[in-house]
Amino acid sequence: MVKQNTKEQILGIEEQIKRLKEKQKRILNNTHREIGKYLMDSWEVEDVKEAKELIDSFNHQVKSLSEASSSKEEDEEEKTLSQNPQKGSSYA
Repeated sequence: MVKQNTKEQILGIEEQIKRLKEKQKRILNNTHREIGKYLMDSWEVEDVKEAKELIDSFNHQVKSLSEASSSKEEDEEEKTLSQNPQKGSSYA
């Protein structure tokens, strides 16, 4: 009886995993669709090919801006930490 119960529990967990993976896939697809729609609406683009060309042409700029923003955030965080050291830290 215990083996059957364990087997049923395992099958139940596997079904949960399957449903969660399907849910994850639906959420990701909806997110991509929403982002694509937002981009096309905000850039006033109706042609998919044109949208892809615009994305490709701005790709380098977006990556550069993203890297610069991340670097700036890291610098600000380091500056804040150095100005406000935590109690018990070993700054000398």
